[in-house]
Amino acid sequence: MKFSFLMLLGCALLLTFTGCNPPRCSDGCYNNPIASASAVDFIYEGDFFAYNSSESYFWDTILNDAFVSFEGVGFYGMFRVRIYDDFKILIFDEIYFGNGGTLRSKSISSFGISGLWEVQIDSSNVEGFIQVILD
Repeated sequence: MKFSFLMLLGCALLLTFTGCNPPRCSDGCYNNPIASASAVDFIYEGDFFAYNSSESYFWDTILNDAFVSFEGVGFYGMFRVRIYDDFKILIFDEIYFGNGGTLRSKSISSFGISGLWEVQIDSSNVEGFIQVILD
């Protein structure tokens, strides 16, 4: 009986100190965008705080144009999306400006050649949640 009580107490203490509590957000919760892609869609999203960056992603797609959806929630700053097709021709270039509210935009790129596309994303003093979907 003593052994099982001590074992139970040890397990309870171990769970208390090793993460049974919900994770707390530190600096790692911000400014770490996630990008994922398939042959028919590209998704970029993240929570940002005073974020300045210029990033380039490659997307192997079967599409000839892209429907571009942008959403910024609590969005401040300047966010630019450029898309180059397989022949490195610019087929989309849009700049979004945020003033703290919610901004949603839907547009379509010009016609491009399917294959390995490049998606360039520039951020200047961006804050808030940002999501860009190309499909």
